[in-house]
Amino acid sequence: MRKNILIGILLLQCLVNANEIDLKTMLNSAMDYHPAIKSYTYKSMAKGEDLEAQKRAYFPTVDLGANYQKNDPVSIVTPGQTQSAYVIAGLDIYDGGKKSALVSSKKWDYQASIFEKEAFAKNVVLDIINRYFTIHKLQANLVVLNMKSKELSYQIERAKGFVAAGLATSDDVDKLQAAFDDNNFTIDSTTFALKEQEESLKTQSGMTFDVLSEANLVDPSEDLTYETYDKTKLLEAKANSVQDSARSVLSAHIPQISLQNTYTVLKYDDMVPGSGDFLLDKKNTLMITANWRIFDGGQILRQKEAIELQSLALKEEQLGSQRDQESAYRLAKERLNTMKSQIKSTTSALKATQSTYEIVTKKFEAGLADNVAYLDALNAHSATMSRYKSALYDYEIAKSLYYYFAGKNPKEYIK
Repeated sequence: MRKNILIGILLLQCLVNANEIDLKTMLNSAMDYHPAIKSYTYKSMAKGEDLEAQKRAYFPTVDLGANYQKNDPVSIVTPGQTQSAYVIAGLDIYDGGKKSALVSSKKWDYQASIFEKEAFAKNVVLDIINRYFTIHKLQANLVVLNMKSKELSYQIERAKGFVAAGLATSDDVDKLQAAFDDNNFTIDSTTFALKEQEESLKTQSGMTFDVLSEANLVDPSEDLTYETYDKTKLLEAKANSVQDSARSVLSAHIPQISLQNTYTVLKYDDMVPGSGDFLLDKKNTLMITANWRIFDGGQILRQKEAIELQSLALKEEQLGSQRDQESAYRLAKERLNTMKSQIKSTTSALKATQSTYEIVTKKFEAGLADNVAYLDALNAHSATMSRYKSALYDYEIAKSLYYYFAGKNPKEYIK
């Protein structure tokens, strides 16, 4: 009977496969759906447009304008009304390197925005993988708990029959009932935890599902190369951007040369008779301007120092991020070895508790073992089954952490 119950539970788990989703599909959906990832994408696009705008600062500028002027009194050189239209073309011949520094700064800002998006996306990938396998762990625990519940229910009914026949006391039934109720509470708690994880996955991926298919990550190879992850690259790009901003500020102390040409067309009304011979109806003005700020009370230097201090702060953050990653990477490698040992250990323990449980169950049903021994054997077997399944899924989570701290995207290593 017990075997039929176990087989029924396992078949139920296999048959409820409507709307089954695999890990790769869920991650791909999250990359397209996740609002925060979309937000980072738009921010990156904005930085790209900002860069393109800064590049166009090298182009000449052309302005159109018009002017109306009314004068009182009127003289031979000052008509009562003047209307003018003009075109101004300007070009910065030399700006002390300000534009090139700003373009470089904007490039680093754009790179930083890409690294920021990638860093966040990888965090989402890592979180989804963790929750995905956590759900599998909880589901495996629920299978074990339900198996235990069915077994206890069977033994309670059996014990009640013995009590009715006068072959056992009600105390035996009470102990089994207490174990049954405690197990049901654990089932309810595990079910709630499972729903929490499922809700988070649905929120992040935008997908609904009934069942998550089994998944595995590729076992890490010995020749896997370590690289700096995106958080550190982001801080480096920000530091470089700030440095270039400092260069653009300092350019104010370098001579600036600009060229400007203005073409103006004029029309006059309410003029003194004969004044038209003295007034121009069109004119062109070419002007070259050189400017050099030789004193500002140290304002520019102070601004430059403030910006450079920001750059130093970012470089220290970058160094800290690098060290954190290296430490986490070493621990991730150790975690992999620990998980392998745990799988080996729980495999052996499962064989031992399975054998013990079968022997004690036969003795209990034959009246050669009390309910304390039976419950101990059942609890030990159930706990070992849960640890074994948990170890398998924890190993997959450990692999994702290893790839993440190696500077890789765990999504690329899903089988």
